[in-house]
Amino acid sequence: MNTVVYIAGACLLVYAAVTIPRNAKKARAKRAQAKAAMPVKIDAATYGLVPAAQVDTTRPGPDPQADEAVAAAGAGDWRRPAAYLADAGSDWDLRWYRVQHLMKVDSDNDTWLTAWRTQSPGDPGAALTHADALVTLAWEVRGGKGGSHTTPEQFQGFHRVLREALPACQEAARLASPYDPSPWVAQIPIAYGLGWSHDDFRHLWAQITARDPYHFGAHVAALQYWCEKWRGSSALMFDFAEQAASSAPPGSLLPVLRLYATFEHVLKQTDDSFYEDPYVTAAVDATLDAVDLVPADHHRLPVVRHLLANALYRTGRHAEAAEQFRAIGGYAGAVPWTYFASPLKQFVHVRTHTFNDWEKAGRPSVPPRASF
Repeated sequence: MNTVVYIAGACLLVYAAVTIPRNAKKARAKRAQAKAAMPVKIDAATYGLVPAAQVDTTRPGPDPQADEAVAAAGAGDWRRPAAYLADAGSDWDLRWYRVQHLMKVDSDNDTWLTAWRTQSPGDPGAALTHADALVTLAWEVRGGKGGSHTTPEQFQGFHRVLREALPACQEAARLASPYDPSPWVAQIPIAYGLGWSHDDFRHLWAQITARDPYHFGAHVAALQYWCEKWRGSSALMFDFAEQAASSAPPGSLLPVLRLYATFEHVLKQTDDSFYEDPYVTAAVDATLDAVDLVPADHHRLPVVRHLLANALYRTGRHAEAAEQFRAIGGYAGAVPWTYFASPLKQFVHVRTHTFNDWEKAGRPSVPPRASF
C-alpha cells in the first residue's frame, strides 16, 4: 500500500492509494453503470430548478458585466472590455477572471482586440488579453481530445502558437504593474503544453506567488501542470492541492483544490470508489466551510459550487448536494460537467439522481457539520 500523508492545520488527511480487489472493483463499476442506466426523471419545477432545456452550458453562473463586455467586443468595441478589465483594480484574481471571460468572444472576430492594441499600444490590459488570446487559440488548434486522438498536424500547430504566445506574455509582463501576476499566470498553460521541466515551472510559480500567493485562477491552472495527464503525477497533484488548501487564509476558496484533485484522480480509475475515502469527506467539509465565508457574489463561487455538488452527490450527501444545485441554478459551464462530451447530459444526470435520492430518503434537511 502506498500512502501519502498530508497535514492540514491540526487535521491529518490521508490520501491512500488503496488496492481494491479486481473483482470488487468490477462489481462497483457494474453497480455504478446500472445506476447510470436507470431511466430516472424528475419534474424540475417541483424542486425549484431550471428545466434542462433552459440550462446554459457556456458559463458557470450569471455575470451581467461579463456579458456586456463580451457583447461589446463582439460588436467591435474595445473600450467596454478595456474598462471592464481596468475596473478589477488590484484584485488580481478578479482581473484574471475577467481576461478569461473576454476569451469567450469568437476567436475569428479579433477586430476589437486589434483596434485596442493599435489605439492604446501601451495598455497592459490589451497586451495581456492578446497574450491570453494566443494561448486560447493554441488550445483551439489542438482540440479537446486526448493525445491518441490528436493529429501530428494539430500538435505542431499547438506547439507553434504556444511558442508565439510566450513573447506576448513577456511583453505583457513588461507593461504590467510590478504587482500584477497575470502575465505569469498566462504562461502556466504554455508550461504544461510545451513540457517545461519541474524546475522551470517552479521558477514561474515563484514569480506568481511572490505577487499573489493565494491567486485562485493560478492555482487551478497549476494543478493541471502537476496532474498525471500533463507533467506530474497523482502524488504531486495531491501534494500541491494540499499545500495550497491547508495554507489558504479564511475567506479563500482554495480548499476546493482538493476536490479538483479528487476529480482528476477519479477520471483515471475504473469507478468512483475513491469518493468513499475519508480524505474526500474532509475535503468536502473544508470546501463547504470556505463557501460559507465568502460573499454570495464572489466571482469564483459558482465554479466551486459545481465541484461541490458533484462531490456531495458522489459521497451520498444528497440534501447538501440539492442545496448546491439550487444555488447553481441554470448553468452547467464548469468542471466537472465540461470534461464530458455532453456537459448538459452529465449535469442533468447528476442533478436528477441527486433529487431522486433525496426524495427516496424522505427529503432530509441539511445536517449540521463540524468545522474542518
